[in-house]
Amino acid sequence: MDFSVIFQLRTKKFWWMDVIFYFVISLLVATVLCYLIFLVKNNFQREDIKKENAALQTVGTDQQKEYEKDVINYKNKINDFTELFKNHEFASNIFAFTQTQTMSNIWFKQFSLDKKNNGVQLSGESEDMDSFSRQVATFENEDNKKYVKSIGTLNSSLGGSAKVEFNMNLVLDKNIFSYLSSIPPISETTSPTEQPLQPANEQETPPPEGTGSSEKLITSFHLLLNPEVIGLVDQTNYTVTLNVPYGTDVKNITPSIVITPGATISPGYDVPQDFTNPVAYAVTAQDGTVQNYQVKLNVAVPPASKKSNQFGFIALIVIILIVVIIAAIFLFIWKRRQGKK
Repeated sequence: MDFSVIFQLRTKKFWWMDVIFYFVISLLVATVLCYLIFLVKNNFQREDIKKENAALQTVGTDQQKEYEKDVINYKNKINDFTELFKNHEFASNIFAFTQTQTMSNIWFKQFSLDKKNNGVQLSGESEDMDSFSRQVATFENEDNKKYVKSIGTLNSSLGGSAKVEFNMNLVLDKNIFSYLSSIPPISETTSPTEQPLQPANEQETPPPEGTGSSEKLITSFHLLLNPEVIGLVDQTNYTVTLNVPYGTDVKNITPSIVITPGATISPGYDVPQDFTNPVAYAVTAQDGTVQNYQVKLNVAVPPASKKSNQFGFIALIVIILIVVIIAAIFLFIWKRRQGKK
């Protein structure tokens, strides 16, 4: 192996070696300075966080803090129940579909649900192999193609009770979530002599004007954002004030409104609104009297101070790097001149 190149580097001085040397030194110095600056800034931010936490502790009374804890606990419970409802919806649709498609000589004894992949594994028994084949054909017929994507891992064997034991995997389509809604309601299957029930979402005919309750209040006004925004209802001036975070699209928000039982409100509960300007809501009591409310949204100011601080910090880092590089260049030029002398 020829080591002559290494010895040449030791005996001769190349200008590019000085460039690399001073560049590495300048990079090392800049790295140390940047690390120290980051360390100092991190300490300042920790102090700011402590001050903000201390300031938050002074906001509100002890009773309001207890209410806040209760609200947070209720919110966590609602999230838990939401997940349970989603699982229940998945299981309910599958069980309903399986029940309506199962033949009389088929017995399922085990279900294994896979919500992530919309699948279900079925284990059971049938009277004979012909019954099992007809059950598979039922799942694969034209009417069920929009619910069942595929059927796989089919196996069967003769059990100890002289019945055919089987296992099958059903891969379901997302349309399975609408299976229950596609079943005709009871009112469509009742006899003509039976009077169908009134749908739950159909409002009852209001009583004649001048009768009934005169209560007409907005008791709660929420915006279903993330996080949820709760409005301050002023029952003296009949106004609702909501403070929303900066950047919220106030031109298309659907509020959640609670009013006096038996009263009606216009615009409706599920009507999206443009809250750029105050919006008027009219609450009508059972006796026909009307109470108007003004709903106003206050958008928080942009966090300009944080952005400016962040920009100043980045600018400081860039300036330090430029100064270190310029110093390294001047040092390299000075050393070259000294070598020529």
